[in-house]
Amino acid sequence: MEEEELRRLAEAVLAGFAARYGERATFDVDRALCDELTAEARPAAESLCLALALDATGDALSLSHHESLTMVSLLGRRAAFLDARPTSAALLVPCLVAGFDDSGFALPATALEALNSACLEGYVGGREESVREHAARRAAQALPSFPVAERVRALILTGVHDSEVLRERVEAFGRELHRSDAAACIVDLSALHEPSRRRAAAVLSTDEVSRMLGAQCVFSGVAAWEECMRETGADFDLLVCETDFERALRVALRATGVSIRPDLGRKVKDLLRGR
Repeated sequence: MEEEELRRLAEAVLAGFAARYGERATFDVDRALCDELTAEARPAAESLCLALALDATGDALSLSHHESLTMVSLLGRRAAFLDARPTSAALLVPCLVAGFDDSGFALPATALEALNSACLEGYVGGREESVREHAARRAAQALPSFPVAERVRALILTGVHDSEVLRERVEAFGRELHRSDAAACIVDLSALHEPSRRRAAAVLSTDEVSRMLGAQCVFSGVAAWEECMRETGADFDLLVCETDFERALRVALRATGVSIRPDLGRKVKDLLRGR
């Protein structure tokens, strides 16, 4: 089968896929995903067209060595990230198969079980990953930030978070600094666990954001993170780091021209500890 023939076959299969999916999807929210799922189905359809042309779909064993299974698995995974319902995901392979049938190029029956299994595995794996990412982002969004003085805000990082999630929280904190016209901020790492170079780079982006806004960034509780911070290539000596929140607060306040009473730092620390 020539390249142009393969292209036309893939287009016909996708048209059939879209038509059958639109007919069979039970819920409005799933039918609304038709265009996106059709676009996501293109790599699988093209791969299956090529496999059909090469006669690689003659049995499930030969198909398992072809990229078709991977593409179908990725289609299931994308359906999960689009929040398709399980009943919708179960339609993906049958609708692809129907698209081939409509085009006069039926897929061998021996391949269908492998394709269905690949799609299901992709969907389940994608659903699990989607749930984890959603939970991780909710946890990061809950990381507290608050004003500690006029034009001074603090961000308290706790727990274990992926670098991408930390970076998103830092970006949100940067927007808070901009809205409040902050002159300084404190980023406390004393309860942030599992140091790594990528996590450290995400945390250090707070310093970059602060500098762009003309604010002084002070890190506290960095002892466990210093090595990873240096591994990022950042000039650690140019960072403002203090051993604890109380010392960081004094430095941050000085950036606003305010000094702290000798006992106020202890009271703030006790407040953060819930005393």
